[in-house]
Amino acid sequence: MTLTRAAALALTAVLLPVVAGCASTEDATGDAGPAGSADTGARTLTDDAGAEVSLEGPVERIACLTMICVDALVEVGITPVAYRDQLALDDRYVGPGSDMREITGGFGEENVEDVALSEPDLVIGLSGAHDGLREAVEEVAPLYLVDPRSWQDSVAFLRLVGELTGTEDEAEAAAVAFEQRVADLEATGLTTVSMFGEPGSLGVDSVETPVGSLLAEVGDYPWPAAADAFANVSVEQVAEVDPDVVFAQTFSSGSDAESLAGRLAQDPVWARMTAAREDRVVEVDAGVWATGRGTISLGLVLDEAVPELQG
Repeated sequence: MTLTRAAALALTAVLLPVVAGCASTEDATGDAGPAGSADTGARTLTDDAGAEVSLEGPVERIACLTMICVDALVEVGITPVAYRDQLALDDRYVGPGSDMREITGGFGEENVEDVALSEPDLVIGLSGAHDGLREAVEEVAPLYLVDPRSWQDSVAFLRLVGELTGTEDEAEAAAVAFEQRVADLEATGLTTVSMFGEPGSLGVDSVETPVGSLLAEVGDYPWPAAADAFANVSVEQVAEVDPDVVFAQTFSSGSDAESLAGRLAQDPVWARMTAAREDRVVEVDAGVWATGRGTISLGLVLDEAVPELQG
């Protein structure tokens, strides 16, 4: 069975452009304090959907409707109280055997009862997917929605999680380490694309996604965002750019499922592309590339991409 990009993102995938000054804190008397202060009073944040999110005190228990939440919490040494994406159980993240509660239900239609049973202080979801759950979730705990547009947003979100959970030092160390890794990248002249979908219904990560913006740091990535950060393209449009390297995300189930590259191989236009002719269509970890979107996940993206672009 082949999944759509939207369904794959449910395995998936998000983040928010947090900038300095976007969050404010407020102590119990109502006096404003600097964002990220160490007080234990209330604070109000504005999430990526533009909603004000009020927190009554320190955040210790977080339920994750999106994988970027799990990713950031693992970076600062915290286990979520609940998860939605099965990728959370991968050894590279929380791993199996934890006491996290699984949040069941369809993508954007998650079972709020599962969230409630985890007794969270805060729930983190994906803007554009979980907006409709806000009223129900906020009967349980505040809901913070995120929406990633770049790898820098992923780093900013990590720092925000550190502020909210009192793990600023851990978050800062992980953030600086990732920023330094990106700064140390040696740019190449190779043109590349991260793509997904089906023949006749293809999409690419534009430069306004964490993966696309990251690949733009190490190679030529001529995929500007259109109305949607994940742009729909045809084989002919990809062939017109003629990428040197294609990173293919195959969303399918079953051990005998055919790869995206395999499904495209019979297309004569595809076969003429440089990446296809030189056997540089690389099947990558679709779960990580599509749904992780935090600094752990983006580090794994670099692990796969850099050898292909700099080797």
